[in-house]
Amino acid sequence: MRGKLVAITLFFVIISCAEEQLPEGIYDYQVERLLSGQSGTKTWHQVTNTTNCVDSIKLVFDLIVSTSVDSLDVSMISGCSPSTTNLIGRANASKAMDRQLFSDSLIFADGTIWIVNQLTSKQLTLTADGQSVSYSVE
Repeated sequence: MRGKLVAITLFFVIISCAEEQLPEGIYDYQVERLLSGQSGTKTWHQVTNTTNCVDSIKLVFDLIVSTSVDSLDVSMISGCSPSTTNLIGRANASKAMDRQLFSDSLIFADGTIWIVNQLTSKQLTLTADGQSVSYSVE
C-alpha cells in the first residue's frame, strides 16, 4: 500500500514539473531573437496538407535593430509557385511595464495581437485571429 502511495505521489510530482512552453523569466528581446534566429532572419513553416505545397505557409521574422528599440518585421509567404509574399507588419514582444520580462504575445503596430503558446528554437505555436497554428523550423 505504501509503495502505491509513493508511486502515485511521484507520478503527480513528475507531471507537475513538466516543461513549460516558454522558459520562465524570458526577456522580450530574447523572444524576438528566438523568432528571428542568429542571423536576424528566420523562416517558420506550417504545412496544412503535406501532399500539396500550395497549402504551405511560411512566416518570416526579420529582426530590425535600431538604437532605441528592436522589433520584428513579420511577413507571410503562401504557397510554392507562384509564391506570394505579404508583409504583415512590425511587431514587438510584449513585456510587463515594471520589468522587461515577456508576457505572452506579439503586438503589431496596427494593434493586432498574436498569443504565443509555445516557443523553442525549432517549434512555434501561436493563436492568431482565434485560431491556433503550429510552425516549425527545418
